[in-house]
Amino acid sequence: MARTDPLDLIIQINFVIVAALLIAAFSLLVYLLAYYFQSRSARGAAWLLASVSIVYLGDLVLFFVADPRSAEPWLRLQWLGIAIAPAAYAHLTDALLERTGSFSPWRRWAVRGAYALAFLWFLLALSSDLLVHDGTADGRAFHLWAGPLFPLFLIYFIGGVGWGIVNAWRVRQRTLISTHRRRMTYLALTMIAPAVGVFPYLLLAGRTLPAYPLVFWGMVGISNLFIGTMLFGMVYAVAYVDVLVPDRVVKQRWITYLLRGPVLATLVALVMFGVSRLSHALGLPLALLLPLAAVGTIVSYELLSDGIRPLFEWLFLRRDVSELARMRRLSEAMITARDLRQFLEGILALICETLRSPTGFVVRRTPEGIEPVAAFGDIAHASIEATLAEVEPSSNGPVRTDGFWVWPLRSRAEGILLGAIAVAAPPSEVSPEVLHEVLPVWIARAAAALEDRLIQERALQALEQVAEEARRLRWAEGEPSARSLIEHPEFITWVRDALAHYWGGPRLLQSPLLQLRVVQQAMEAHDGNPIRALRAVLAEAIERLRPDGERKLTAPEWLLYNLLELRFLQGRKVREIAQRLALSESDLYRKQRAAIEAVAMVLAEMERRAARSTEEEPSLPPRAPHPARGGGREIPPEEDGAPR
Repeated sequence: MARTDPLDLIIQINFVIVAALLIAAFSLLVYLLAYYFQSRSARGAAWLLASVSIVYLGDLVLFFVADPRSAEPWLRLQWLGIAIAPAAYAHLTDALLERTGSFSPWRRWAVRGAYALAFLWFLLALSSDLLVHDGTADGRAFHLWAGPLFPLFLIYFIGGVGWGIVNAWRVRQRTLISTHRRRMTYLALTMIAPAVGVFPYLLLAGRTLPAYPLVFWGMVGISNLFIGTMLFGMVYAVAYVDVLVPDRVVKQRWITYLLRGPVLATLVALVMFGVSRLSHALGLPLALLLPLAAVGTIVSYELLSDGIRPLFEWLFLRRDVSELARMRRLSEAMITARDLRQFLEGILALICETLRSPTGFVVRRTPEGIEPVAAFGDIAHASIEATLAEVEPSSNGPVRTDGFWVWPLRSRAEGILLGAIAVAAPPSEVSPEVLHEVLPVWIARAAAALEDRLIQERALQALEQVAEEARRLRWAEGEPSARSLIEHPEFITWVRDALAHYWGGPRLLQSPLLQLRVVQQAMEAHDGNPIRALRAVLAEAIERLRPDGERKLTAPEWLLYNLLELRFLQGRKVREIAQRLALSESDLYRKQRAAIEAVAMVLAEMERRAARSTEEEPSLPPRAPHPARGGGREIPPEEDGAPR
């Protein structure tokens, strides 16, 4: 068995370390640009990481280069990263000083000048021998020799890095809050790492270090491990600068990115490197082994990451671990509207199959009315509203009505009616075992799902209110603007609630729509009464949906207007409207949602017009009031179609 050369082993270990450090530096660079690009401090740190990435990319390539002549272009390209580092130090620390209230125009100009000088040094290194020249190899380490201008560059490098470190300690001294001062201490101690990592020591040491190759490569490996650790500490400290989110959010984002980015990439690189060393022993080509190794590592890591994430959370979020676990359990237990529909469809299907009935439906009660959730077969002839009215007094089912067997779905504690499951009457007799033992279990599960969804909706509404208040705290003004109202995700819900309580109710009296500019303008025509003004604006929005020509109750183009006018302005019952418009009740509820969205669009456009001309007359043209309602358009008897 061939004996392994210790120098070869140390060089291979250094290759792995350099590859891991390059992955880490590039990953941290992407992290800062992706999450904190708006922060000038983060952009300065990103330039530092870019310099480290460029230098270590060159180092990685040099492991595969055979002679100094081939190495020289890569050694010269590395000078882009070397030259940028001092300017990046000045950039980062100037941004940190400004954060503490120390503004200086000359520092800004000095930063710009440092970047200009950095690119000048790079051009000299790339295209001439004035700064560096003649690639060589000593102790299996490639490097260039110093040129006549290198002493000037040394002054630039030491001056820029030294200025940055001094400024970092100035930032620490100027910081008043103890928590921020502690983070500035971390930053001041760790930001030396990029300078240590990119400086070309062999230009000064010459043949001294490579004369002892084992010592030299051992020192390189240890220093690279030290640099990688400090880079993570530097970025971790920078992540808190200019960020107005809780520490927990920053740390969770940090943990997630580490696990999905640097840790995974490093693991894949290590496995691929190990496989490449074993290819000869296995007798298989690398073109086959490397893809298999990469895919297997990525797939296996998905399971491994779930196991190591608690360790990272313990390290970074020790005080919040129990709460985070609780939040994860709650998140996994959440029921979406689609989940609820599919679950209830499954239960309805089981009941229909058991009773041999091809037709059935599930409905739920909501603040705005009755909502169909699931249905099988033709239910156009079913009266959903009447069905619920029949089961209202019943504590359990089935209630036989209108050709259907109906089970009420009630809450577990208070017994509140949440909805109902109805199936067409079965064609044959049902056994007592099915009726009294099997079906009640499924009905109870359906009721529990409806109740859980209702509790969740209330909790989410409360959380949305909290989030909205948090957003308002960041606004320059205490009250939301008209533009924020019409672009708010709840705008359609507010319109729906106001229409549902059109003739009085808390959702009209407390509606956020009262803040709309178009409503404020309409108050002048309604004696300063905001409720009447909002009612008139809603009526105007509905009226604008009225098609031209003679009104027809069953014409498709008149459907939305007729539904809105009959349902909200006249306040008629759902069953009556469905009969007059030749719709099933389930179709009516679906059309009603589309009609409310149309009203919201018209109302938003009215608000935009009112905002563009605040000094003009109110956008609502005067209309004859409805004799029965006090607003809107009077409907002639021949159009209404109702008996007079």
